[in-house]
Amino acid sequence: MTPTLTTERLSLGPCAEAHLDAFTAFVATEASRFLGGPSEDPTDAWWSCAAHAGQWTLRGYGTFWLTDRVTGAPVGRVGPWHPGWAAEPDMSWVVYPAFEGRGLAHEAARAVLDWAARERGLTALASFVNPDNARSLALARRLGAREERRSVSRDGETAIVFRHGRAEAA
Repeated sequence: MTPTLTTERLSLGPCAEAHLDAFTAFVATEASRFLGGPSEDPTDAWWSCAAHAGQWTLRGYGTFWLTDRVTGAPVGRVGPWHPGWAAEPDMSWVVYPAFEGRGLAHEAARAVLDWAARERGLTALASFVNPDNARSLALARRLGAREERRSVSRDGETAIVFRHGRAEAA
C-alpha cells in the first residue's frame, strides 16, 4: 500500500482517477518525450499507471503521485521506479508543464529521498537522466546527486546516471 507523505505544498500518495486522467493528457503531449511519448493511445497511460501502482505490491516501494494541497490538482509523480528488468531502482520524477518552475519536483523528490532512506533503507538511489533533459539534469544536481557514469537502456537510450548519496537523503 502506498503511504501518504505531505510537504508544504504537496500531498504525495497513491495514483487516483484524477492522476490517471492528468497523466493520460500529459503522455499525449511532446512534454512526455523523455518517457517514451507522445502517445495518443490512452491504454499506454493506463498500463504505466497500473505498473507504477503494482510495483508497491511487488517491491514495497514505488512512485508517489503528487497533488497540489490547495487546489487538489494532479501535479505529477516522483519516486523510485524499479521494473523487473532493471538492475536497480531509478529515482524518477515527472512534473506536468503547468507546474514546472515552482520547485515542486525538488520539494517532492527531497521528501521521497528522505522517506526511501528512512523507511526502506534505499540510501544510494540512482537517477537515469536523458542528456537532453535540461530540467531533470538541473534537478538531479540541485538534489546533490553526483554524476556517476553513462548508461544505455534496453531500448538503446543513453542516460547520465546520477547517484543520490546518504548525505543527501538525511
